[in-house]
Amino acid sequence: MIDHVSSVSARALAPAPWRAVASFVFLASLVVSARAASPAWETKLDGDVRFYQQSELGVLAVGTEKSLYAVDGETGETLWRRKGARFDEEDVAFVPGTDYVLLCEERKDRTRLEAADVLTGRTLWQSDKVKGVVMQSAVDEDAGLLALVTVRDARDRAREGFRRKPTVHVFELASGRELWKYELESEIELMPSEWRDDGKDVAYTLHNYRPPAFLDGRLYLFYEGVTSLDAREGKEGKQREKFKVNEDGLALTEADPVADAEYIYASGRGRVRAISRATGDTAWEAKDLGLTPEMLLLNGVLYVRTGGQFVRLKDGELAERGPYGVSALDAATGKTLWRFKGADKGITNIAVPDASTIVVADRDDLIALDARTGKRRAKISHKVEGASFVVVNEGGRAVVGGRNEVAAFDTSLNSQGRIVELWRARHERAGLGRAALVWTRRANLHARSLLARRASRA
Repeated sequence: MIDHVSSVSARALAPAPWRAVASFVFLASLVVSARAASPAWETKLDGDVRFYQQSELGVLAVGTEKSLYAVDGETGETLWRRKGARFDEEDVAFVPGTDYVLLCEERKDRTRLEAADVLTGRTLWQSDKVKGVVMQSAVDEDAGLLALVTVRDARDRAREGFRRKPTVHVFELASGRELWKYELESEIELMPSEWRDDGKDVAYTLHNYRPPAFLDGRLYLFYEGVTSLDAREGKEGKQREKFKVNEDGLALTEADPVADAEYIYASGRGRVRAISRATGDTAWEAKDLGLTPEMLLLNGVLYVRTGGQFVRLKDGELAERGPYGVSALDAATGKTLWRFKGADKGITNIAVPDASTIVVADRDDLIALDARTGKRRAKISHKVEGASFVVVNEGGRAVVGGRNEVAAFDTSLNSQGRIVELWRARHERAGLGRAALVWTRRANLHARSLLARRASRA
């Protein structure tokens, strides 16, 4: 049953742990847009908030003990409500790039999967072909395909070494008809959704792996190295390279793959490889880079971050691994154009305030690099404790965030050739672990989004 509600009245009552997370997510909006941190709206729900998620369309899915709500993130208006439906957080998944939200209901040995419209809650299709919960997804809108990665029995006490065997399902996006499924060869290690001290069971996730991706009629998987499957039939292609993911018990030590018209660029085992989109052959390989958790492609140059801060699977804390730096590779040949090794106290993600500048932060400083030569243009002490990310907001300012503070800087350099601090704000400290991982993902996605838009206008 879906109830449509058109008004809001009072602040949602939530337990203390949720309030901490809520403050953290609201801060994400502050970092990107530099708006004031006062509440924009309040809404009344039918009980304590157990979880919430935000879609690309700005819709919040909010779960209580009694209902699932969809709330407009801009106005606070309740768009729709599933009354009497108690979902866990892992049962609700927005599909990136679409207006779909997936709702899973597990019943003994079977799962009912429902695809609903994000804005109206209307059921689009249902399927009983999957078992377990949906943990990752990918969409090929041109081909009308939806890939879902599901895992069964993914609850246990938070610990290192929890392993399961995911299954990949590919559906027709419009109808929900299953085309094929593929089970991984072996079990892989999953990541707890939270680390509790009381020993209670928690949901496990695939947050420690890059999600699958459609490209050139193939579906690429990154759980046991790199595997490609025919998107329509599920047959394995020639591109198959197995290597250990999550090196040293750390999450996301490999980068999201990136692509141009000729190649797909992938990393792992201290190497970056260019894979021909036409043949699947490796065109070139750059070796001995160390951990390579991030790659950005701009104007024919592949910028690769080496080292950084990673979430430990055993306890959710951040761990630093070097060597730290940024390398620039010729995307056509793999030739190293330059290497920057000046971040000797840790390193955050890469951010791109403009086409000629790369910025990173280490434990102490925000550093601006010349994108063409790799030479340091300027640096400034950011004074942010536990700096773990840097993003570029809508005003083009670099924002450094840490445990309980964010600070914004103008990296265009003043008349003295210096970076200028603009503002800083403190926030209630959220737990590191999963929150830090979400921040890292958001920072990377935001940087790539800006990069793509600016590259397209160049």
